[in-house]
Formats: sequence, C-alpha cells, structure tokens
Amino acid sequence: MRAGIAGRRGAVKLTVNQDMNIAEDEVIINCTYADERITRMIDYIRQLFFSLEGEMDGRTYQVPIEGVLYAESVDGRTFIYDKSEAYFVRQTLTSLEEQLEHTAFVRISKNCLMNTAKLKCVQPYINHRMLAQMENGEKLIITRNYMDGLKAKLRR
Repeated sequence: MRAGIAGRRGAVKLTVNQDMNIAEDEVIINCTYADERITRMIDYIRQLFFSLEGEMDGRTYQVPIEGVLYAESVDGRTFIYDKSEAYFVRQTLTSLEEQLEHTAFVRISKNCLMNTAKLKCVQPYINHRMLAQMENGEKLIITRNYMDGLKAKLRR
C-alpha cells in the first residue's frame, strides 16, 4: 500500500508493506531531519505498542497507554485513568514517569502525569497555574513548577 500525502512543508511518502511471513512488526521512519512533527509521530507510535498493568476489582488488566488520560498518586498509591475507569498500578509515579519518558506523558504537578495526546485545551487558572481540560471533559491543574516541562512537551 503506498500513498502520497501533501502537507504545508512538502509531500510525504507513506509506504505500508504487509507480509504475513514477518515475525515482528517494525516501523521505520526515513527523514531528512527529525523535526518536531517527526518527534511527535514517534512518541505517538511508541504509545500504540505500550501498555501498563493495572488492577481493578481484584482483576489485573493490560491497559494500553494511548487510552490513558492521566496518572495520579493519591495517599501513596498510584492510579491510571482512562475515559471511564481507574486502575491501581504498583509503580510509583516517579517510576511511571521514567517509563513513559519518550511518550506523550508529562508531569504537570507533584502528584500527576498527563497524556498530552488526550489534552483538549488549557486555560489560565488562579495563582499562576493552568487548567487542563482532557478529551473526556475532566479537568486537571497544572502547577507553575511544571509549566515549562509541559510547554516543552507540547512544542515537541
């Protein structure tokens, strides 16, 4: 399957080779320069092949991170939230942050990581903070100490 996609910065050739004899899926990106568009695409692709182990109601689930809106630490326990469920995860928020470093996740407060791919909009909030609205309408507070990290992630 081959397709040409024209964009503001020129044409992009997209090639997908399907072969039932391939043992493992592989994504190869050929580019003249890995600009912010390419970097964002890489981060998004990484998310598609990554899941976290979460627990809910005594059951263990593999939760694909592309569906996770945010992760939060509450009373020393870490939870991940998708559009309708909350799952307990055994990692600390810091270890989750390290694990998700090359994805669209970014720390927005001492106790919260946000998936920027699920961010709908941000707006100013009291005390030099920002209010993030997620795709599902849920709102998260971005503290000023983590504003630069969010801006850098969004620029990527």
